[in-house]
Amino acid sequence: MTASADRAEAVLAVLKGASSESVAAGLEVEPELVERWVELFIEGGRLRLAGRLDPSSFEARDRFLVLIAHEFRTPLTTIGGWVETMLSDELTPELRQQGMEVILKQVAHLERIASDALDAGAVARGQLRLVVGPVRLRSLICAIAASARDGNVKVDEGAEVEIVADGARMEQVIGDVVAHAVRLAAGGPVVATIDGSHPARVTVTVSVAGRSLSYQEASELFEPYRRSDTSVGTGLGLFLSRALLAAHGGEIGLRSGNQGTEFWFRVPRSGPDPGPLVDTT
Repeated sequence: MTASADRAEAVLAVLKGASSESVAAGLEVEPELVERWVELFIEGGRLRLAGRLDPSSFEARDRFLVLIAHEFRTPLTTIGGWVETMLSDELTPELRQQGMEVILKQVAHLERIASDALDAGAVARGQLRLVVGPVRLRSLICAIAASARDGNVKVDEGAEVEIVADGARMEQVIGDVVAHAVRLAAGGPVVATIDGSHPARVTVTVSVAGRSLSYQEASELFEPYRRSDTSVGTGLGLFLSRALLAAHGGEIGLRSGNQGTEFWFRVPRSGPDPGPLVDTT
């Protein structure tokens, strides 16, 4: 791989008048690669002059890479341990079944981490695509609460509420909100409430009684590449959920005080505005 210093010298040489072909020949790379380096250099300078290049973005990227590595390490260690166990000559059918269940769970976790990272990249590039259709919101929330396998997660009773949305994305948002609420509750009750009284939008509230967040903890939950005691996943916190809801024309927030914490989000009933990144099923 060409060193950063070599790339910088190559770009400067081209900017001073040398041909891409001659510079590429000296480094034994393709001329197209040198031209790409020059394009990136010029674009970076243009963004910095326009005030759009955030120097801290590189630090944030590095933090994200560390968090990703950390998130991958535990599942991979668990999978590796069980694979070694399953290769044992004295493995019982019961232990094999237990091992397969653990491995499948950890693989699903790794897939979720990879999916979140890809979605974060799509958000950053403005390429997040939605495939929208009718979504039965109450049924979706009840299914997510049941899959959480936490008897403390309850959904208030009420009529079904239908919205137009990307079902997979809404499942992602609800799952993230519930997961953060469960982590904050630390074994306490978590209650999801659906307010469909407004004609144009639906509001979902997930409440945790008796637990509060400081202002810093609350703000960091919506910042990418941060990690706190109340966050789960890849360090994206609720940043990705906020981006998914914004793409739908919705919003998300939380209220926290002495009585507890409420995570809330609202979405329009009619779905996101039509556009090149919105497909209708």
